[in-house]
Amino acid sequence: MENSMFCYQCEQTLGGKGCVKSGVCGKNPIVANLQDVLIHELKGIGFYGQKNLEKGLKIRRCS
Repeated sequence: MENSMFCYQCEQTLGGKGCVKSGVCGKNPIVANLQDVLIHELKGIGFYGQKNLEKGLKIRRCS
């Protein structure tokens, strides 16, 4: 049987190994995958933001 998700995003994961069918917290596979994509994108933004700072570029603040 193929696992529909692999989620290790919270402290509630069963045995600390990750949830594979549905989250112990009630999260479904779609939400887990979307959160993985969001985290991946945020890491990329942070990476390139840091590279720009190292080059001396200013980052504007937004409100």
